[in-house]
Amino acid sequence: METLDKDLRSIQEVRDLIKKAKEAQAKLAVMTQEQINAIVKAVADAGYKHREKLAKMANEETGFGRWQDKIIKNSFASKHVYASIKDMKTVGVLKDDKAHKVMEVAVPVGVIAGLIPSTNPTSTVIYKALIALKAGNSIVFSPHPNALKSI
Repeated sequence: METLDKDLRSIQEVRDLIKKAKEAQAKLAVMTQEQINAIVKAVADAGYKHREKLAKMANEETGFGRWQDKIIKNSFASKHVYASIKDMKTVGVLKDDKAHKVMEVAVPVGVIAGLIPSTNPTSTVIYKALIALKAGNSIVFSPHPNALKSI
């Protein structure tokens, strides 16, 4: 049986992830503002609920910082970021200036690449997931090799 080398396996894994992300993004693209908001709230709530567990996992795996400080970062990324974006309109017509014949329409860009550092992997994932989803985009995370298990 022939096996692919590590680089070829990585390339195929990225292709598979992007394919799934494109499928997910196509579903997000036709959702209403209310549906998007519900998804974003669920992600924020899950991040906040598991903030301590995630902080300890990140600290244990990477050896960076103090897990107590990572709880604060996870709380901020979930609770406070959510609070700042929850009322933003990100679907459909944002503004319609009939006098100047200008209309602003929200359009997702597609699949986002989310690079995740080893210093704060969990809070970074929470933050990037929230903002990508709020804009109707899917996201594929690429964690630092020292933070693979934390996300």
